[in-house]
Amino acid sequence: MARVLILFAGIVAVLAGLHSLTGMPPRSAMGKTVITFWQPWPGDQGDELRRLIALFNRAHPAIEMRTLYVPYNPASNQKLFLSISAGIPPDCTIVGGPQVCEWAARGALEPLDALMARFDVHNEDYWEPCARQCRFRGKTYGLTYCADPNFALLWNRSVFRDAGLLENGPPKTIEELDRLARQLTQRDAKGRLTRIGFIPWSVFGFPNSIFTWGWAFGGEFYDEKRERLICGEDPGVLEAMRWMKSYADEYGFEAINSFSEGFGDEADSPFIRGKIAMAAGHISNLRLFEKYAPNLDYGVAPFPYPEKMGSDRSAWVGGWCVGIPRGSRHPEAAFEFMKWLCSSPEMGKSMVQTTGQFPGYRYSSALDLAKDNPRMALFLEILRTARHQRPVMPAQGYFMGVLDHAVSDVLNGLKSPEQALRDAQDDTQKELNRVLERLE
Repeated sequence: MARVLILFAGIVAVLAGLHSLTGMPPRSAMGKTVITFWQPWPGDQGDELRRLIALFNRAHPAIEMRTLYVPYNPASNQKLFLSISAGIPPDCTIVGGPQVCEWAARGALEPLDALMARFDVHNEDYWEPCARQCRFRGKTYGLTYCADPNFALLWNRSVFRDAGLLENGPPKTIEELDRLARQLTQRDAKGRLTRIGFIPWSVFGFPNSIFTWGWAFGGEFYDEKRERLICGEDPGVLEAMRWMKSYADEYGFEAINSFSEGFGDEADSPFIRGKIAMAAGHISNLRLFEKYAPNLDYGVAPFPYPEKMGSDRSAWVGGWCVGIPRGSRHPEAAFEFMKWLCSSPEMGKSMVQTTGQFPGYRYSSALDLAKDNPRMALFLEILRTARHQRPVMPAQGYFMGVLDHAVSDVLNGLKSPEQALRDAQDDTQKELNRVLERLE
């Protein structure tokens, strides 16, 4: 009995805390509609967002937007779900792009289609992969705030120059990448790596690596119409996994891991230090290098592709979205803010200038700011041509974990590429079926 009382007291305390975060009166003293917005950015980015929200409030005298910093992690997400269950959710919240579908499937987000029609907002206003990641079973549950174009190839011009390969420039095909990687790799007298040309599974984690290379080889992971995983039977994904494994075989997976130990991020990046000649690049790298290595001599190029494919097909888009939690007390005012947040010139300009990222709104005038920066312009071109996003399914997070194990098993020699991908497909399909059954 004592344990039950303690548990009950804990739940009451959590709900009271949530109410202090979200349980604001519907009207302020000035008669405005008060809406609450949960966002995950501390520091300078959070300060800039609050400055811009003040602009929104001045331009919309009938609405008062109040923002709250809430870290984006599993624990904080549970607070959101609990606030929804308790009937005191925020009016709108930031959602990771891949989580929009998952949150929609569990009933945590309101469909936006009626509000979009009322406010003249269209899915076609957003980059195609951005719009797709916000839809589930024919309904839209989010708008894309910022879009991540994934990925470019970074190449260290100083390393190329030292190796007498500067005139070659960056590789265009995977065959050229393989050849340059061998030429740029160095070992000491004991055979230990002192520099490596390229690491194909270092594309911001194992799952993102197999996604990127799988698409580069013309593969697909998921059939959305049939709600069926296909990565275990797709020849392009299998070829990509075999190619990644070839680097582990040639250079030694453990040898590469030992070589990589001790490297850090930011100023201690192995690319900055010239220990990795070529690497996958995210648009955030541009600001990182500007801050920590302003004299770094490097280039940014399109991602290599298999020669037989004829062009790069790897480009995909991630990014942050914004949605309305189920039970929002002011969905219309919240959507008016969401439209402004995602498409206003003020927000777009601030995003490009302060974070170096791009709006999900494809007609933003802020995109013109990238024209005078060749490196940013290349990332913008990746965004314009991208056709992929992570699979839109309510077991996407589970799939990421399964793929992480699959790539690890292959690189460590525990499973063949065929077996690892087939197991990943079957395992995730079971989880997806379990989730979908709850929706019937």
